[in-house]
Amino acid sequence: MPQLIIEQPGVPPRTVAMSENEVRLGRAEDNTVPLVADEVSRHHARIVRRDSGFVILDLNSLNGTYVNRQRIVERVLSHLDEIWLGSKCRMVYRDDTDFTKLGGPLPGDSSLREDISRIREEMSRVDSNLTLIGKRGRTPVEQATLLLPEATAEDVVKMGLAYRRLSALYQASKEIASEFDLQKRLASVLDTAISVVDADRGFVLLRDEASGALMVSVAREMGKDLDASSPSMGIAGQAAFDGQPILMNVGQGTANGDLATRASVIQQRISSAMCVPLRVEDRVLGAVYLDSRRAGHEFTHEDLELFESLAAQSAMAIENVQLYARMVEAEKKRANLGRFLSPAIVDEIMKQDKVLELGGQKRVVTTMFCDIRGFTPIAERLSPADLVALLNEYFTAMTAIIFEHQGTLDKYIGDEIMAVFGAPLSGVDDPARAVRAALKMQKVNAQLNAQRAASGAPLFEIGIGICTGEVIAGYVGSPDRLEFTVVGDRVNTARRLCSLAEPGQVVVAYPTYEHIRDIVNARPIGTVMLKGKESPEHAYEVLSMKD
Repeated sequence: MPQLIIEQPGVPPRTVAMSENEVRLGRAEDNTVPLVADEVSRHHARIVRRDSGFVILDLNSLNGTYVNRQRIVERVLSHLDEIWLGSKCRMVYRDDTDFTKLGGPLPGDSSLREDISRIREEMSRVDSNLTLIGKRGRTPVEQATLLLPEATAEDVVKMGLAYRRLSALYQASKEIASEFDLQKRLASVLDTAISVVDADRGFVLLRDEASGALMVSVAREMGKDLDASSPSMGIAGQAAFDGQPILMNVGQGTANGDLATRASVIQQRISSAMCVPLRVEDRVLGAVYLDSRRAGHEFTHEDLELFESLAAQSAMAIENVQLYARMVEAEKKRANLGRFLSPAIVDEIMKQDKVLELGGQKRVVTTMFCDIRGFTPIAERLSPADLVALLNEYFTAMTAIIFEHQGTLDKYIGDEIMAVFGAPLSGVDDPARAVRAALKMQKVNAQLNAQRAASGAPLFEIGIGICTGEVIAGYVGSPDRLEFTVVGDRVNTARRLCSLAEPGQVVVAYPTYEHIRDIVNARPIGTVMLKGKESPEHAYEVLSMKD
């Protein structure tokens, strides 16, 4: 599968599969591949599929698009073309669809699969006899020869080596599973693989769960050889995208001739390389690449089988860490949402699996403010402990009613409560739910007052103001601490109506009254002149629900 390997300052190389008919490149978030280099335009270039290949088109970018150092408007891409977006973002287009170019078997090559199958059959055949080799009175070679007459001393040495390596693999699997930090686990995977198959260096490509791109997560001794045009990056990306292992040896004759003559391979002095996908069932999490730079040192099919086994165990261990991280993040998100949303709305948002981000959008909501009348004199008469206890009792009861009617608790402002109906999830009955909640809040507060009077505590009298209309709703704050809120003229109107409401009153603006006039008993109470408005706002007191 063709791929695009991207390098940007301060960012690890990433590999993107050219699996779609179009790839859009730029700094804007709506691009297929969002970039961060400062010379890249918001919408810089497109790569589109044409016939059997791909074409890159510049989108009138400020700093230009270059292919092989020539500025272009449109250009058909070829294998190993070097692309620059401005002077800071470098990309290499690779089309390694024919693995004879890489000096190795084609993905799924039958000879490789047959060799691995044969190795497994032989290991299975001797497995039941190996326990007898340790008997006293004979050397291991003599015992093996008795048990397996066709076995030579060399065969026994090979079997011993194989089982020592399998033992190392077993120990490695325990070490990998013992670490629950993803980066440490990836490092453990790579170090173990290098040790078990006697490689010189390597790296791990891991698929980003959000974008699907492959990122270099951990590397050992690679230095600058993780360049986008290096064969190592191309091989690793291909193994991850195709989900097939790759084994190549430079010194295997004509089959490797093209690889052996590549300048990049000669420059890196790679004598042998292999790469296997990190696969869990039908999903590929990434790939692990290893190579050797020692003359005459070549990986075998047995090495590749061992490498695949290690990768299979590693993939499960890596996925467990990712699942754990997602669970922790989901619980943090649920706990954060649960502070101001009802459980039903939290469940709905969790099902949608949306990421909470800074920013807002226009939407129609119903905003409610509820305020305790004469709170300052009450606060002056009570001790801090008694005041906090009364407020906690009051806030708990009022918040439960808001959640019961699927409202959002925006915030507590001193003794005032701000709630929103219609964000982050909206419904056609948002105004009705807000009014029902307000009436119940007045009713429950009256019941609490009866209890307060019986205990000698001061009474709370509350006024409520409600307004429906378009606002800006979203998450504000910092990336570390987000708060959901709404802002706009209709919010200010609701707060003004709350300040004018008498104790026990629920006052709504005309836009809210329009939505609920058929289901409530209400009366007009005149108009309210709001600051900065040329015309007054008509207000209504809601007395009760008709039902």
